[in-house]
Amino acid sequence: MTECASMCQNVCRVFGYNSVMKKCRTHKKIFTTQMSVESGWRSVTVLPLDCKDLREKGNTNTGVYEIYPFGNSSIPVQVYCDMDTMNGGWTAIQKRLDGSLSFNRIWTDYKNGFGDPAQNVWIGNDVIHQLTKGKNSFLYVSITVHNGTTLYELYDQFSVSDEADKYRLSLAGPATGTLGDSMLNTRQSIYDLSGIYFSTPDRDNDNYFYSCASDFKGGWWFNYCHHAFLNGPWSSVQWTYPWNPTVTSGTSVTGTMMMIKRK
Repeated sequence: MTECASMCQNVCRVFGYNSVMKKCRTHKKIFTTQMSVESGWRSVTVLPLDCKDLREKGNTNTGVYEIYPFGNSSIPVQVYCDMDTMNGGWTAIQKRLDGSLSFNRIWTDYKNGFGDPAQNVWIGNDVIHQLTKGKNSFLYVSITVHNGTTLYELYDQFSVSDEADKYRLSLAGPATGTLGDSMLNTRQSIYDLSGIYFSTPDRDNDNYFYSCASDFKGGWWFNYCHHAFLNGPWSSVQWTYPWNPTVTSGTSVTGTMMMIKRK
C-alpha cells in the first residue's frame, strides 16, 4: 500500500487498494458507496505533502495548516502557507516577525524545528530535507525593512540534504528579484552558499577558522562566514549583513521569510 500512496501523492487525492489482489488504483475523486460494494477494495485519502498540495486541493486562504511531509502515517507538521504570492502554494521554512523568539539555538533545535508558524518559526532541517529531496523546488526569500518595503529574491532550485550530510545546501539560479543575489553568486566565492553545510553554535561546519554560528549567534549555512544570514540577533547591531549589500544591518529589519514550493 505504501507504493500506492507514493504513486498517488502528486497525481490524485484518493487511491484504492485491494489487499487480496495486491493492486492499487488512483482517483481524482471517489464515491464511497461504489467502493463499499466492490469486494476487497478500500479507499485511502492521501494527506497533504506541503502547501502546494493544499493549494491544489482548493485551500486559498493564507495561514497555518497541517502537512505530512514524512507520509500518511507520520505525525503532522504545522506550517505557515502563503496562498497569495506568485499563485500561492508556498511552504514557509523560516519566518520572523519580531524578537520574541531567539534563533541562537543548538543543532537539535534546528534539526527538529522550533517556534510558532503563525509568528516566528524554523520549520526544522529534517522537514526541509524531506520536502526537497528528489524534487525541484523554488526558494523565495523576503525581507521587510523599517519603511514597510518588502524586498524579495527568487531562486530557481533549492534543496537540503539529510543530517548525515550535515544538511548541505544546494542552490541554483537564475536568481531574480529586488533583494539581489547574496547566496548563490556573490562575486566573492568565499561567501557563496551552495554546497555549504549547516552550522550552529554547538556544531561548527563552516569554512572559517572560528565558529561563524557562535560569533554571529544563530544557525545557518555559513561559508567564510556570510553575505546572507536571516537568523541573527533581532534588531541588533550584532546582526550584521542580513543580506549584503542591500540590507547591511539587522537594526533595519522588521520581518523575514523563507518559503519553498515544488515545481
